[in-house]
Amino acid sequence: MGRWTAKGAAVGGGLFFALSMYRSVASGGPSMSHLNPIGVMTVIGFTVGALVGPLIGAIFARRSGLRDEKKRESV
Repeated sequence: MGRWTAKGAAVGGGLFFALSMYRSVASGGPSMSHLNPIGVMTVIGFTVGALVGPLIGAIFARRSGLRDEKKRESV
């Protein structure tokens, strides 16, 4: 679960960072003047990614058959 949390945080944080940098550049001003909103959006991306990452990992594991639910219930 920790691996999926780290992957989700990295992907979510990177995606939100890239989108906020794009919006900063598209606005025509220097990126340094928008540093606070970029930071906030990156933290939000890390948080959302870390929360959603394990859920997506469980879905992938269930779809690929890596986890057998019947064995876990009998233990």
